[in-house]
Amino acid sequence: MSKFLKFLGWTALAVLLASLVMGGVLVGLAQEGLSQAGSWHVMVDGEDISDFVHLGGLEAEHGVLGLIAAAVALGFTLVVVLPLVLLVGVGVPVLAVLFSLGLVAVVLAGTSALLLAPLALPVLLIVWLLKRKQPAQPARPASA
Repeated sequence: MSKFLKFLGWTALAVLLASLVMGGVLVGLAQEGLSQAGSWHVMVDGEDISDFVHLGGLEAEHGVLGLIAAAVALGFTLVVVLPLVLLVGVGVPVLAVLFSLGLVAVVLAGTSALLLAPLALPVLLIVWLLKRKQPAQPARPASA
């Protein structure tokens, strides 16, 4: 078990480092490479709005509003959407499996009870006869 946990820990560390490196490379490309590329345009209904976004003054004033909107969207996703996805995606299949296994167990118990009923009645009668109370014995005097 110890070898498995060590392997799991080192693998998790390697994946974490790889994701950090990839994230750094992507952030570097986004800041340096994409900002200088002039071939990126935002098109809405066939109209180019790239100049409006960059030159229309939406960067300074609305940057804070964009951050607030992104924070609200992230909070909503983490507080509402993620638990619902986990409940529906994990909880419902688990409940369905447990319900179907329970249903199979009830059907098997009922069938076995029906099949064993002719044998159970004589066994219960014998147990009842053996457990009947014996008449009380008179107390013997203690010998000294």
